[in-house]
Amino acid sequence: MKAAPFPIAVIGNANLDLVGGLLADWPEQGTEIFLDRADSRIGGSAANTALVLQRLGAVSGLIASAGSDAVGTMIAEAFAAPLDRIARVEAPTSVTFGLLHPGAERTFFSTPGHLDRFDMAQVRAGLADWPLDGALAMMSGAFALPALTRDSLTLMRDLRAGGAQIAIDPGWPGDGWTDTTRALVQSWIAESALVLINDKELVGLTGADSVEGGLDAMVGQLPEDSVLVVKCGPDGAIALRDGETVSATSPRADIFDTIGAGDAFNAGFLAALQVGLDLQTCLRAGSAVASAVIRIFPRSTGAFQLSELLA
Repeated sequence: MKAAPFPIAVIGNANLDLVGGLLADWPEQGTEIFLDRADSRIGGSAANTALVLQRLGAVSGLIASAGSDAVGTMIAEAFAAPLDRIARVEAPTSVTFGLLHPGAERTFFSTPGHLDRFDMAQVRAGLADWPLDGALAMMSGAFALPALTRDSLTLMRDLRAGGAQIAIDPGWPGDGWTDTTRALVQSWIAESALVLINDKELVGLTGADSVEGGLDAMVGQLPEDSVLVVKCGPDGAIALRDGETVSATSPRADIFDTIGAGDAFNAGFLAALQVGLDLQTCLRAGSAVASAVIRIFPRSTGAFQLSELLA
């Protein structure tokens, strides 16, 4: 009998994304310009990954929070499946404005709100009846959640005590890669079975001057049997495990909006891992899913099949 797939708990940030572009030059104050295209959608690293896992039909759920306003209700309604847990917070929902520039560059403006209040108590409440034993717990967007970040190591140890393995995608720290931040992320890595970061984050974390140098620096820093995945955008992805690397290329496509590409990669990688595919195929799946998701603008919410993307 085939074993049931392990469930994936995605823990982290959900907010509203307002995305528009392209904007080549910053406008003069007091003037008005018109953007060619715009999209309004649920965003946040964790929510982006959880939404794509939904579309792939993966056994998964989002543990997150939402504000007390209409946008918060929209988030809660989007994540109402049996394994989703959305805490409502008496605060406005946090918003990120994303301006797209030529050359795939982006500028972000984010507002405070419910994300500042997402804390350990809310996560524990959401996980109280969650099937953690044998699950994979994906912690995403930690640097956008200041109240939860303070208790991040305690949460990781709680998850491991409940029988879950830990995956992390910490994102880019708002204060940059200081010695304190590097030490914090290294402490998260020490608790993790899977680390998903992008090429710029690897260089920032290690202080290396290239991806190759960063991978060399991480050899010996990973826990036994853990995997480091480095997302390299259109160049694909590289995985490091037990001192050895494997890689996969990414499908080529003309992309207008790359926001959330790494989060979609995470979903594709995890969905492939959930059904028992090998590491290189998981890398291929991550890149294929990311390419399929971000080439559509405005973003689609329809279901699609991992097997078709890998064919």
